[in-house]
Amino acid sequence: MKKIINEEAKHILNIYRFYQKDGNLYLTTDDESLDTLYEAVVDAINASEVLKTQLPYNEFVHPCKMVRENDAGWVGHFEERDNRRFFLSDIHDYLKLLYG
Repeated sequence: MKKIINEEAKHILNIYRFYQKDGNLYLTTDDESLDTLYEAVVDAINASEVLKTQLPYNEFVHPCKMVRENDAGWVGHFEERDNRRFFLSDIHDYLKLLYG
């Protein structure tokens, strides 16, 4: 189980590296790549099986689930790009600290 968690966490961290947003989310003015990264990370968290059970539910899992269910409150919250940046930064830091 721990191996699966590590693989799923590394997969998400690799998404950040792929979009070259590994640690510089606040420096970007490229909204398109930020939005793409956001969508990819939300999808990856929703698709994870074991990692999802280890992540803080209220901070990461629940928002991702509600965004995919098109909850108006959560979708509206994340329309603000600074909220996306904070969210993505928190996920990145959490995963990096525990699994990176």
